[in-house]
Amino acid sequence: MKKIFTLLFFVGAFATSFAQKGYDRNDQYAENKSKDNFKKYGNHNIYFFSAKEKDQQIDKIRQDFNYKIKTIKNSPFIGRSKKKDVIKKLKIEKAMQIQAVNAKFSSKYNSANNVYAKQAAKHRH
Repeated sequence: MKKIFTLLFFVGAFATSFAQKGYDRNDQYAENKSKDNFKKYGNHNIYFFSAKEKDQQIDKIRQDFNYKIKTIKNSPFIGRSKKKDVIKKLKIEKAMQIQAVNAKFSSKYNSANNVYAKQAAKHRH
């Protein structure tokens, strides 16, 4: 009975990790959830994205992908070469999402990081 539950758990974990296959998730962590934090600067939005928020999002990305990779490694239903391919793709996707978060932080429209954006945010009140 224990084996059946363990099997069902791993099948469920594997299935849910790929449930959103067609969804482009490259910048899901880099997008700003509250649109109220934006101020206009010409045609662009100025936002506040602190280093602490950046670090939290990167940690969240790492945790999510480490869990997915661990699930794939421990799955008895996938062949060794397929595991390597899937893990390689997950690592590439993880790097892309971290890069998107870093780009958002380094953007010239981030008032937490850019002096000119701070000045523009003050003048737009």
